Amino acid sequence: MLSQKNTIPVVTASDENYAPYLSVMLGSLLDHISKEVSLNIYVIDDEISTASKEKLKETVQNKSDKATIQYLTVDGQVYEDFLVSDHITTTAYYRISLPKILKKYNYKKVLYIDADTLILDDVAELYRQNLKQKTIGAVIDPGQTKALERLGIDSKDYYFNSGVMVIDIERWNNRQITEKTIDFLRNHGDRIIYHDQDALNAVLYEDWAPLHPKWNMQSSLIFNRHPAPNPLYRILYKEGNETPAIVHFTGHDKPWNTLEGHPYQEQYMDLLADSIFKKAVKA
Repeated sequence: MLSQKNTIPVVTASDENYAPYLSVMLGSLLDHISKEVSLNIYVIDDEISTASKEKLKETVQNKSDKATIQYLTVDGQVYEDFLVSDHITTTAYYRISLPKILKKYNYKKVLYIDADTLILDDVAELYRQNLKQKTIGAVIDPGQTKALERLGIDSKDYYFNSGVMVIDIERWNNRQITEKTIDFLRNHGDRIIYHDQDALNAVLYEDWAPLHPKWNMQSSLIFNRHPAPNPLYRILYKEGNETPAIVHFTGHDKPWNTLEGHPYQEQYMDLLADSIFKKAVKA
Protein backbone atom coordinates (compact mmCIF):
# COMPACT_ATOMS: atom_id res chain seq x y z
CA MET A 1 0.00 0.00 0.00
CA LEU A 2 1.69 3.17 -1.21
CA SER A 3 0.82 6.44 0.45
CA GLN A 4 -0.76 9.05 -1.80
CA LYS A 5 0.50 12.62 -1.84
CA ASN A 6 -2.42 13.90 0.25
CA THR A 7 -2.56 11.03 2.69
CA ILE A 8 -1.09 11.59 6.14
CA PRO A 9 -0.45 8.69 8.53
CA VAL A 10 -1.00 9.67 12.16
CA VAL A 11 0.01 7.28 14.92
CA THR A 12 -0.91 7.37 18.60
CA ALA A 13 -1.11 4.90 21.47
CA SER A 14 -3.74 4.10 24.08
CA ASP A 15 -4.93 1.60 26.62
CA GLU A 16 -8.54 1.16 27.71
CA ASN A 17 -8.37 3.88 30.37
CA TYR A 18 -7.13 6.47 27.88
CA ALA A 19 -9.70 5.72 25.15
CA PRO A 20 -12.03 8.66 26.10
CA TYR A 21 -9.10 11.08 26.03
CA LEU A 22 -7.92 9.66 22.74
CA SER A 23 -11.37 10.43 21.33
CA VAL A 24 -10.88 14.11 22.22
CA MET A 25 -7.50 14.16 20.51
CA LEU A 26 -8.89 12.50 17.39
CA GLY A 27 -11.94 14.76 17.30
CA SER A 28 -9.81 17.91 17.56
CA LEU A 29 -7.37 16.52 14.97
CA LEU A 30 -10.17 15.96 12.47
CA ASP A 31 -11.81 19.32 13.24
CA HIS A 32 -8.72 21.14 11.95
CA ILE A 33 -7.37 18.99 9.12
CA SER A 34 -7.40 20.34 5.55
CA LYS A 35 -10.38 19.21 3.49
CA GLU A 36 -8.17 17.80 0.71
CA VAL A 37 -6.17 15.62 3.12
CA SER A 38 -6.95 11.99 3.94
CA LEU A 39 -5.87 10.69 7.33
CA ASN A 40 -4.83 7.13 8.03
CA ILE A 41 -4.97 6.87 11.83
CA TYR A 42 -3.10 4.06 13.57
CA VAL A 43 -3.57 3.34 17.26
CA ILE A 44 -0.98 1.26 19.06
CA ASP A 45 -3.43 -0.92 20.95
CA ASP A 46 -2.75 -1.81 24.57
CA GLU A 47 -5.86 -3.92 25.24
CA ILE A 48 -8.51 -1.38 24.23
CA SER A 49 -11.93 -3.01 24.51
CA THR A 50 -14.10 -3.80 21.50
CA ALA A 51 -16.73 -1.36 22.80
CA SER A 52 -14.20 1.48 23.03
CA LYS A 53 -12.88 0.70 19.55
CA GLU A 54 -16.41 1.03 18.20
CA LYS A 55 -16.75 4.44 19.88
CA LEU A 56 -13.41 5.58 18.49
CA LYS A 57 -14.44 4.43 15.01
CA GLU A 58 -17.70 6.35 15.37
CA THR A 59 -15.79 9.44 16.52
CA VAL A 60 -13.67 9.34 13.37
CA GLN A 61 -16.58 8.59 11.01
CA ASN A 62 -18.70 11.39 12.47
CA LYS A 63 -15.93 13.89 11.79
CA SER A 64 -14.67 12.84 8.38
CA ASP A 65 -15.30 10.60 5.40
CA LYS A 66 -11.60 10.84 4.47
CA ALA A 67 -10.17 9.28 7.61
CA THR A 68 -9.66 5.67 8.62
CA ILE A 69 -8.70 4.15 11.97
CA GLN A 70 -6.97 0.85 12.53
CA TYR A 71 -5.02 -0.80 15.34
CA LEU A 72 -1.45 -1.96 15.63
CA THR A 73 -0.11 -4.47 18.13
CA VAL A 74 3.32 -4.43 19.73
CA ASP A 75 5.10 -7.23 21.54
CA GLY A 76 4.67 -5.78 25.01
CA GLN A 77 6.98 -8.34 26.61
CA VAL A 78 9.97 -6.41 25.25
CA TYR A 79 9.03 -3.45 27.44
CA GLU A 80 7.40 -5.00 30.49
CA ASP A 81 10.42 -4.61 32.80
CA PHE A 82 10.99 -0.92 32.12
CA LEU A 83 10.16 1.97 34.45
CA VAL A 84 6.51 3.08 34.72
CA SER A 85 4.84 5.73 36.90
CA ASP A 86 1.43 7.05 37.90
CA HIS A 87 0.90 8.76 34.54
CA ILE A 88 3.28 6.84 32.25
CA THR A 89 2.31 3.23 31.57
CA THR A 90 4.09 0.58 29.51
CA THR A 91 1.98 1.79 26.54
CA ALA A 92 4.28 4.81 26.26
CA TYR A 93 7.19 2.58 25.30
CA TYR A 94 5.33 1.06 22.38
CA ARG A 95 6.00 4.06 20.13
CA ILE A 96 9.65 2.93 20.03
CA SER A 97 8.54 0.00 17.85
CA LEU A 98 6.16 1.84 15.55
CA PRO A 99 8.55 2.65 12.63
CA LYS A 100 9.37 -1.06 12.33
CA ILE A 101 5.68 -1.97 12.37
CA LEU A 102 4.80 0.68 9.79
CA LYS A 103 7.58 -0.20 7.38
CA LYS A 104 5.27 -2.47 5.36
CA TYR A 105 2.98 0.47 4.50
CA ASN A 106 5.73 2.29 2.57
CA TYR A 107 5.19 5.67 4.19
CA LYS A 108 8.16 7.99 3.97
CA LYS A 109 7.14 9.84 7.13
CA VAL A 110 4.61 9.37 9.93
CA LEU A 111 3.27 11.75 12.50
CA TYR A 112 3.19 10.53 16.10
CA ILE A 113 0.92 12.41 18.58
CA ASP A 114 0.28 11.49 22.22
CA ALA A 115 -3.33 10.84 23.24
CA ASP A 116 -3.30 13.53 25.98
CA THR A 117 -3.29 16.42 23.51
CA LEU A 118 -5.72 19.01 22.17
CA ILE A 119 -5.16 19.92 18.53
CA LEU A 120 -5.92 23.50 17.49
CA ASP A 121 -4.41 23.70 13.99
CA ASP A 122 -3.97 21.75 10.78
CA VAL A 123 -1.37 19.01 11.31
CA ALA A 124 -0.79 18.80 7.54
CA GLU A 125 1.58 21.75 8.03
CA LEU A 126 3.39 19.85 10.77
CA TYR A 127 3.67 16.70 8.67
CA ARG A 128 5.27 18.68 5.82
CA GLN A 129 8.03 20.15 7.97
CA ASN A 130 11.50 19.74 6.51
CA LEU A 131 13.46 17.34 8.73
CA LYS A 132 16.79 18.47 7.20
CA GLN A 133 18.28 14.97 6.94
CA LYS A 134 17.41 14.18 10.57
CA THR A 135 15.54 11.09 11.76
CA ILE A 136 12.77 12.95 13.58
CA GLY A 137 11.33 16.40 14.04
CA ALA A 138 10.36 17.26 17.62
CA VAL A 139 9.93 20.12 20.09
CA ILE A 140 12.34 21.01 22.88
CA ASP A 141 11.35 19.92 26.41
CA PRO A 142 11.76 23.15 28.41
CA GLY A 143 12.37 21.49 31.77
CA GLN A 144 15.02 19.09 30.47
CA THR A 145 17.02 21.21 28.01
CA LYS A 146 20.37 20.08 29.47
CA ALA A 147 19.35 16.52 30.44
CA LEU A 148 21.74 14.77 28.05
CA GLU A 149 24.47 15.10 30.67
CA ARG A 150 22.29 13.14 33.12
CA LEU A 151 21.97 10.42 30.47
CA GLY A 152 25.75 10.19 30.08
CA ILE A 153 25.76 11.85 26.64
CA ASP A 154 28.54 14.30 25.80
CA SER A 155 26.70 16.82 23.63
CA LYS A 156 25.50 20.40 23.82
CA ASP A 157 22.29 19.44 21.99
CA TYR A 158 18.96 20.14 23.69
CA TYR A 159 16.55 17.45 24.87
CA PHE A 160 13.22 16.94 23.05
CA ASN A 161 9.76 15.93 24.18
CA SER A 162 8.65 12.70 22.47
CA GLY A 163 4.90 13.38 22.66
CA VAL A 164 4.76 14.87 19.16
CA MET A 165 7.19 13.62 16.52
CA VAL A 166 7.48 13.66 12.74
CA ILE A 167 9.39 10.46 11.97
CA ASP A 168 11.38 9.57 8.86
CA ILE A 169 10.51 5.86 8.81
CA GLU A 170 13.24 4.73 6.44
CA ARG A 171 16.00 6.63 8.21
CA TRP A 172 14.80 5.41 11.63
CA ASN A 173 14.87 1.79 10.50
CA ASN A 174 18.17 2.09 8.60
CA ARG A 175 19.80 3.55 11.71
CA GLN A 176 18.24 0.83 13.90
CA ILE A 177 16.79 3.37 16.32
CA THR A 178 14.30 0.88 17.83
CA GLU A 179 17.05 -1.61 18.68
CA LYS A 180 19.42 1.05 20.02
CA THR A 181 16.69 2.58 22.20
CA ILE A 182 15.75 -0.78 23.71
CA ASP A 183 19.45 -1.49 24.33
CA PHE A 184 19.82 1.83 26.16
CA LEU A 185 16.80 1.05 28.33
CA ARG A 186 18.22 -2.38 29.19
CA ASN A 187 21.80 -1.26 29.85
CA HIS A 188 21.27 2.15 31.47
CA GLY A 189 18.06 1.77 33.45
CA ASP A 190 19.71 3.59 36.36
CA ARG A 191 19.82 6.81 34.30
CA ILE A 192 16.18 6.67 33.23
CA ILE A 193 13.72 9.12 34.82
CA TYR A 194 11.49 10.08 31.91
CA HIS A 195 10.90 6.62 30.50
CA ASP A 196 11.11 6.05 26.76
CA GLN A 197 11.70 9.76 26.19
CA ASP A 198 15.04 9.59 27.99
CA ALA A 199 16.17 6.62 25.91
CA LEU A 200 15.05 8.23 22.63
CA ASN A 201 17.04 11.37 23.50
CA ALA A 202 20.09 9.29 24.37
CA VAL A 203 19.94 7.65 20.94
CA LEU A 204 18.67 10.52 18.75
CA TYR A 205 20.73 13.42 20.12
CA GLU A 206 22.02 15.62 17.25
CA ASP A 207 19.74 13.62 14.93
CA TRP A 208 16.49 15.54 15.48
CA ALA A 209 15.18 18.67 13.78
CA PRO A 210 13.77 21.25 16.22
CA LEU A 211 10.16 22.17 15.40
CA HIS A 212 8.40 25.34 16.52
CA PRO A 213 7.22 24.91 20.14
CA LYS A 214 3.63 25.71 19.04
CA TRP A 215 3.45 22.11 17.78
CA ASN A 216 3.89 20.68 21.27
CA MET A 217 2.90 23.25 23.88
CA GLN A 218 3.64 21.24 26.98
CA SER A 219 2.16 22.30 30.32
CA SER A 220 5.54 23.66 31.42
CA LEU A 221 5.53 25.94 28.36
CA ILE A 222 1.94 27.05 28.91
CA PHE A 223 2.74 27.95 32.54
CA ASN A 224 6.18 29.45 31.73
CA ARG A 225 7.82 27.23 34.34
CA HIS A 226 11.30 27.28 32.80
CA PRO A 227 13.41 30.03 31.22
CA ALA A 228 14.17 29.71 27.53
CA PRO A 229 17.70 28.39 26.87
CA ASN A 230 18.53 31.21 24.46
CA PRO A 231 17.02 34.47 23.04
CA LEU A 232 15.56 32.74 19.96
CA TYR A 233 13.67 30.24 22.09
CA ARG A 234 12.38 33.11 24.24
CA ILE A 235 10.65 34.44 21.12
CA LEU A 236 9.45 30.98 20.04
CA TYR A 237 8.00 30.18 23.49
CA LYS A 238 6.07 33.47 23.40
CA GLU A 239 4.75 32.76 19.89
CA GLY A 240 3.72 29.27 20.93
CA ASN A 241 1.76 30.59 23.87
CA GLU A 242 0.01 33.16 21.71
CA THR A 243 -1.05 30.67 19.02
CA PRO A 244 -0.57 27.05 20.12
CA ALA A 245 -1.18 24.44 17.43
CA ILE A 246 -1.06 21.40 19.74
CA VAL A 247 -1.62 21.68 23.50
CA HIS A 248 0.01 18.78 25.32
CA PHE A 249 -1.14 18.08 28.88
CA THR A 250 2.22 16.74 30.10
CA GLY A 251 2.90 15.52 33.61
CA HIS A 252 0.64 13.98 36.22
CA ASP A 253 -1.90 16.86 36.21
CA LYS A 254 -4.47 16.29 33.45
CA PRO A 255 -7.68 18.22 32.68
CA TRP A 256 -9.73 15.27 33.94
CA ASN A 257 -7.96 14.93 37.30
CA THR A 258 -5.83 17.45 39.23
CA LEU A 259 -4.92 20.13 36.67
CA GLU A 260 -5.75 23.70 37.74
CA GLY A 261 -5.51 27.09 36.05
CA HIS A 262 -4.69 25.79 32.56
CA PRO A 263 -6.08 28.13 29.85
CA TYR A 264 -7.22 25.22 27.65
CA GLN A 265 -8.66 23.02 30.37
CA GLU A 266 -12.26 24.23 30.00
CA GLN A 267 -12.21 23.82 26.22
CA TYR A 268 -10.82 20.31 26.65
CA MET A 269 -13.40 19.29 29.25
CA ASP A 270 -16.22 20.62 27.06
CA LEU A 271 -15.01 18.39 24.22
CA LEU A 272 -14.68 15.44 26.58
CA ALA A 273 -18.23 16.00 27.90
CA ASP A 274 -19.45 16.11 24.30
CA SER A 275 -17.60 12.95 23.28
CA ILE A 276 -19.30 9.65 22.47
CA PHE A 277 -17.75 8.16 25.60
CA LYS A 278 -19.32 10.66 28.01
CA LYS A 279 -22.62 10.75 26.17
CA ALA A 280 -22.81 6.98 26.51
CA VAL A 281 -22.32 7.28 30.27
CA LYS A 282 -25.08 9.91 30.53
CA ALA A 283 -27.44 7.82 28.45
